[in-house]
Amino acid sequence: MLVTVGHVVAALVAAVALAVKLRALRRDPANPRILASAAICLGMGVAVTAGWAPVHSLIDRASGVPNLAKLVEHGSALLAAAAIQFLFLHLGDPGRARRLMARRLGFLAVAFAVMIAMFARAGFAESEPLHFAERYGGLPEVGVYMLAFLTCLGVTVVDILRVSAGYARYAGARLRASMRLLSAGAAFGAGFVAHKALFICLKLAGVAPPWPEPVATQTLITMSVSLIGASFVLATVRKAADGVRAWPRRNATHRELHALWYLLYRAVPTIALHPPLRPEVDSRWAWRPGERLYRRCVEIGDGLRALGPPDGSVAHAARERAVAAGWSRERAAAAGEAAAILVALRRHESGRTAVREVDPALESQSVAVAHADVEADARRLALISTALSAELVRAVAARTHDAPAGEQAT
Repeated sequence: MLVTVGHVVAALVAAVALAVKLRALRRDPANPRILASAAICLGMGVAVTAGWAPVHSLIDRASGVPNLAKLVEHGSALLAAAAIQFLFLHLGDPGRARRLMARRLGFLAVAFAVMIAMFARAGFAESEPLHFAERYGGLPEVGVYMLAFLTCLGVTVVDILRVSAGYARYAGARLRASMRLLSAGAAFGAGFVAHKALFICLKLAGVAPPWPEPVATQTLITMSVSLIGASFVLATVRKAADGVRAWPRRNATHRELHALWYLLYRAVPTIALHPPLRPEVDSRWAWRPGERLYRRCVEIGDGLRALGPPDGSVAHAARERAVAAGWSRERAAAAGEAAAILVALRRHESGRTAVREVDPALESQSVAVAHADVEADARRLALISTALSAELVRAVAARTHDAPAGEQAT
């Protein structure tokens, strides 16, 4: 019963971790770290699933080869360990990761070739899902098979622990916590190697081990897979928690931006990627506010560019009046920009949009640079949006006489 529960728990943890990484992989399919993480989760999932007695028996019956599931289980475990190696090597030195990994994969290929050869020579008579080591551990072929498997896995685990210890000194706090979980999982993997090696040595020596091998093996596997899987899920859980904590703030900022967005939308309707049915009404609750906040900032930016450059004299006048009225520096700056936007809108409606003269030697910022900090940009625009309704701002804008397009541009 304990063995079955262990397999189910380990398989579920691996499946959840794989689902998390596949979702990340869909967003960034070329990222080698995500590819390695997905390979780790897949290898662990296949290994623990193939080792579960019902699945083990199913594979053996379907293939007609007794204990083929054991070869699948061990091979998947080696691939998962190799993927962990690659992940740490890439985190530590991306430029050398592929070259360093080539030697390790060569060693793995040799070990697995020996395992296949010994498996074929052993000629197992019956499938043995639970007590494979107890029943066949005394066979010389199985001894060589396990020697190749445990040597490869042991060397890989030691390499993982060595590289992870060196990398953890330079990682950030959150990444360091994930790496420590992964290293702890690898440490239980080392315990599995030591336990299995001792058990096989005792069987080859004709000594009956005094402990239940399946229970000890499955406990070590469950702990290893659970910790490694948790290391990948932890980052996603933290990101989700950050999103929940930030939701009220992002939702409030999204609503504050509506006045400015709607003003620009009426002047330039093409800024809306997906025009709402009732643009004059802003939703009180915004689902996925992070993405919607980014989209709203982009659309406001597009609208402001469509209006042309702001009038610097208008912005200065409104800012000075706001400072004299006791407004904070940030609110005063927002008041200046809001007044300039109102004047630019009036010019746009009259068909006299100012044109900015750009020095051809200067390059414009990329979108990625311009929106590196979406929330900071959104907070600045929210102050402008709020200032639009201020009497001070409207008074300055109303007293500004329109000039011919381009004359007042700065």
